[in-house]
Amino acid sequence: MTATLTEVRPRSARMRSVLGNQFVGSALLALLVAVGWEVLSGLTFVIPSPVETLLVLFRNLSDPTYLFDVRITAQSVLLAFVIGTAIGGGTGLLLGLSQRLRLIFEPLIIILNGIPKIVLYPVLLPIFSLTGSKVVMGVLFALFPVLINVSTGVREIPRVYWKLGKSVRANPWQMLVHIIFPAIRRPLLTGIRLAVSLAVVGVVLSEFFATRRGLGRVVLQSYSHGDYPSMVATIMLLITISFAISIALWQWERRIH
Repeated sequence: MTATLTEVRPRSARMRSVLGNQFVGSALLALLVAVGWEVLSGLTFVIPSPVETLLVLFRNLSDPTYLFDVRITAQSVLLAFVIGTAIGGGTGLLLGLSQRLRLIFEPLIIILNGIPKIVLYPVLLPIFSLTGSKVVMGVLFALFPVLINVSTGVREIPRVYWKLGKSVRANPWQMLVHIIFPAIRRPLLTGIRLAVSLAVVGVVLSEFFATRRGLGRVVLQSYSHGDYPSMVATIMLLITISFAISIALWQWERRIH
């Protein structure tokens, strides 16, 4: 018991040290970004100052119309993320478990992943309508990192794990829950973390081209009207939300390891 406590205390101290270093590094990075932003705002009229951007953002967030656009984009991103993660995870699992399926479909997946997804939007638009097409675009952006990470993770599971499952006569569901998922949790979480940001990219890019509402449309209209503070404020909102979600998932990933 004493040895166990002795081991836990240094580990906790190391964790606090790591978190402290991360906080200091993040604070310094934020300070450098703010200083650089302020300098750039004095060089061109397109980039407003950080203070002006925050004031415009607070003003926008008190506008019900703007909040409706936020909700529309958030709903589309959430739906695209869930569908993309489910399809990517399921497909990656099948490819990881079956060598025959990998030989057949892996070249096709590599080709599809290399295609710029946005060029498919004119094809998706008449098929899925305005609302559905941007969700499908978000799905296309989100599913590949999950698919590739899960497939790779399953293939790299040590052989002894499979032998252990057979030795205890685990059924397929027990193998999935107690052996496969724990073994691939790290690549799975990495793929999910990437999928969140890419789902935002896919949905917002689609809103640039054809949609009635959404933050992508707000950015495009602000640019067209020369309202650069509102444009930058909306872009910063999207970046901040994506960054916060990615950091939360990254911290969760670190804790379970």
